Amino acid sequence: MTEAGDDTEEPQRHTGHLIRRAQQVHVANWMRLVSREISTVQYSVLVVLDRYGELSQRELGDEVDLDRSTVADLIARMERHGLVLRGQDPRDGRRKTVRLTDRGLDERRRLQPLVDRVEEQLTGSLPGQTRDALRSALRLLLEQRDRTP
Repeated sequence: MTEAGDDTEEPQRHTGHLIRRAQQVHVANWMRLVSREISTVQYSVLVVLDRYGELSQRELGDEVDLDRSTVADLIARMERHGLVLRGQDPRDGRRKTVRLTDRGLDERRRLQPLVDRVEEQLTGSLPGQTRDALRSALRLLLEQRDRTP
């Protein structure tokens, strides 16, 4: 038995291993039920832009937890597919902005019930309190990472 009292054998007792396996299940379900063209990260961008409207690329990166170069590449791909439109802030020419196109908004709305199905497949077998505790624990892990220098 480990110090934490968990007698599960390696690697199954390691949180990182379990997160990786859960992510594999999530991605497989996503590709089967939601989209092979729009990734979970791209969907997050659609959701955030739907919620806030036009944002700077930096603000968008902060909201979806992506670095600047990743956001720039992601937005360029999404713009080529007609989902978002990039522009420049007329008040600050250095500030690059992003907003949804009508097609992007339509895709966000079309995908929403499919995303809910993926979430149900991933966590639906968990009792409500357990599902909520899992999400809370994962948020705490991420918040701790953000506070660590």
